Amino acid sequence: MEKVREVIAYKNHFEDFLLAQPIKVQDKIYKVIEIIETYERVPSTYLKLILGTKGLYETRIKLGSNIWRVF
Repeated sequence: MEKVREVIAYKNHFEDFLLAQPIKVQDKIYKVIEIIETYERVPSTYLKLILGTKGLYETRIKLGSNIWRVF
């Protein structure tokens, strides 16, 4: 699929967080990032704008009963 937007990580904070997660969680995070980058209309269950900011979004990743939030 062709990308319609680009996900940008700030410094190494995201990479540090990602590598600290189990492999199943890492796979789910990559899947959600792929959805964000390739879908024209991303469901709000995956991506929400943080009100009062300019271009900062929250991504919610759910696996089982756990939820991770990535900004």
